[in-house]
Amino acid sequence: MNPQKKIGRHCTEVIENTRMHIVAQTGIPEINHLHRIMDQDMVVQRLPIWIDGKLVAVFGQVMFEDVKDVSVLASKLSLLESKVELFQKELVNLRSSRYSISNIQGKSKIIAELKRLALKAATVNSTVLLMGESGTGKELFAHAIHDASMRRLNPFIRINCAAIPKDLLEAELFGYEPGAFTGATRSKPGKFELAHRGTLFLDEITELPLEMQPKLLRVLEDREVERLGGTRVTRCDFRLIAATHEDPEELVKQGSFREDLYYRLNVIPLKIPPLRERKVDISILAEDILARLGRDLGRTVTKISDDVLKIFENYKWPGNIRELSNILERTLCSMEGVDDTVRLDHLPVIFQPGLKGFHVHTPRH
Repeated sequence: MNPQKKIGRHCTEVIENTRMHIVAQTGIPEINHLHRIMDQDMVVQRLPIWIDGKLVAVFGQVMFEDVKDVSVLASKLSLLESKVELFQKELVNLRSSRYSISNIQGKSKIIAELKRLALKAATVNSTVLLMGESGTGKELFAHAIHDASMRRLNPFIRINCAAIPKDLLEAELFGYEPGAFTGATRSKPGKFELAHRGTLFLDEITELPLEMQPKLLRVLEDREVERLGGTRVTRCDFRLIAATHEDPEELVKQGSFREDLYYRLNVIPLKIPPLRERKVDISILAEDILARLGRDLGRTVTKISDDVLKIFENYKWPGNIRELSNILERTLCSMEGVDDTVRLDHLPVIFQPGLKGFHVHTPRH
């Protein structure tokens, strides 16, 4: 039929099984309705058009000429949803903490109490101050607290205050705008902004330059950040966990750490004990480290002999858990044959009976 001849005729005379006139009477739209024309199912929509509160027309459109196309589209959407869900999970894994409370190994009373306090700290947003010698596992506790908190799906941002040059540390923390300093050609968010809705872990907080300490205090009190060279203030919702291997109270007495900042940080203090004070945990830690190293190095060594464990328990471990891991990795790398057990003769020669003073150099940070 010539399209011109359809003008002026009732829609029921032009479109098979139409409902356009019904929508014109009710004003109720019909979205994605099944419509059968010439023995073929189609998906259509009928939309009333209103002008100044008056229904003046109805617009009809075929969305799919074959209903099978709907199934194809639905399958594609389902696949896309699955991919988005997978990407979201991967993004969470990349942004969040690497360890949970279950990764903290040990059966000593002090570790059990610290794990209890860490889980309790995870229920609030107050600042946590982790104190302990280098290599005791302070960062592990920071990860575990974040993982157990309501912020676990959001970023865990870490920065070592001792590892970044003092003249760059402020830019790293606060961010900067173009022209803020020589070489600043673009804007960059700081760690406070990146940790929004998540956790910011400031390792070796006592290494923060004295002139920067009042700036950190202000951010902790106001939760507002202004980038270097910028004029806009950004509110940041973050939870702070700080750590140090030094005695902050002694530093306050010496005048190298602000007293007001110390009190602002020391809301929930957790003191991680050195390995020599938790000897009952040494065997558990050693076996756990051995299993991890075995997977990483592709070795089948899974056991540690009793005499080796006895020597480990009598050693002072100045480098703590980090040093224990160093010794076990060195031992695995030097072992030959198919022995599945670390024995006394596998250890570095300085650990052999009759030799004393063994010490593995462990970096301070």
